Amino acid sequence: MNILIVSQHFYPDNFRINDIAKMLVDEGHRVTVITSLPDYATGRVPDDCKGRKNRKIKWNGVDVIRCFSVARRSGILFRALNYASFCLSSTLKAKRLKGDYDIVICYQTSPVLMANAARAFARKRKIPFFLYCLDLWPESLKAWHVGEGNPLFKIMHKYSKGIYNSASCVGVTSKPFIEYLKTVNEVPENKIIYIPQHSEDMNLSPKAHKDGEPYVFSFGGNIGSVQNIDCIIEAASYLRDRNDIKIEIYGDGSELQSCKALSEKLGTEKTVTFFGRVSKDELWKHYENTDAFLLTLKSDGVIGQTVPAKLQEYMSGARPVIAAVGGAAEQIINDSQCGICVPAGDSEALAKAIEDFVMNNEKCSDYGANGRVFYKNNFTGRSFMDKLTGIFYSLIGSSEENK
Repeated sequence: MNILIVSQHFYPDNFRINDIAKMLVDEGHRVTVITSLPDYATGRVPDDCKGRKNRKIKWNGVDVIRCFSVARRSGILFRALNYASFCLSSTLKAKRLKGDYDIVICYQTSPVLMANAARAFARKRKIPFFLYCLDLWPESLKAWHVGEGNPLFKIMHKYSKGIYNSASCVGVTSKPFIEYLKTVNEVPENKIIYIPQHSEDMNLSPKAHKDGEPYVFSFGGNIGSVQNIDCIIEAASYLRDRNDIKIEIYGDGSELQSCKALSEKLGTEKTVTFFGRVSKDELWKHYENTDAFLLTLKSDGVIGQTVPAKLQEYMSGARPVIAAVGGAAEQIINDSQCGICVPAGDSEALAKAIEDFVMNNEKCSDYGANGRVFYKNNFTGRSFMDKLTGIFYSLIGSSEENK
């Protein structure tokens, strides 16, 4: 297959679409990616991409085309400019793109505007359009305090409905997304398919806790409002007098500085350590010393039904997961018996779960092994690619029959 992918975020930004594109190339497919300038991690365009430098590169066999986008920086104004500029520039780029393609894919995080180029390309070429939905729109606007009565919400509702219904197929990463797309955006159920995110295999070495050493609990990933890291900091405030519990937080994001300020305010500096952004290899080395992973997520509306991709990664590492989440993520943790789950946002219950883990460590020893078995049966790259390429071939075959 000759495949076009539209994704506002791509290498060197760390998203699962990087793995997907590379695996497609490894399977013998031709892959082109239209993406923005890489500024997700820092909010700034790197020097080697300024002045039209490195706008077309080859990465692991993938042809990468970078479109102009206003740097994310910080604040609502620059974020809006970033989203709008990529929507416009990627749509223009897609319309001018040469070559014969069999299918176009949108790896749709936020905002849904990024799917505009994929829709335009599919219509022009009369080829299938597969949308992989990781963030629901217009629901995601609520995380920015834009309610349903706001005119912007109404505009984006109409736009989102048009985008989702224009797709030949919508893949969703969480089962509750199906009901939302059906009822809110009126997408026919026969166009929606559940295909959970995959994870690379950490395959950490087995860890036996040594007497006298503190128990280490780790969180790694984006530190934004949806991830609700405040819940971890507040839980740590109940544990700050204990010398046998240490919490390590890896990653960067819009809420990092406010989380650090909260930690200082609550006096958790001895319990919680912020490591900032580290490379994947370095992160996995740190994880070898982890006794259990932490997972938190806001419970607001349908957003609380999201399954964070880090859950699959945690499970691959054969370590227990201690979570304050609800919805589909809670269901996976319970079904796999990979850890302890308390209500989303309940910091006191999270602190109690951490204490219970320390007090009953041997009783919790099976959680990590259970998670790894569930990961191998459901979330490997191989099983994901088998499902994904099967969908692509089905869509292309149906498209050819209808011509």
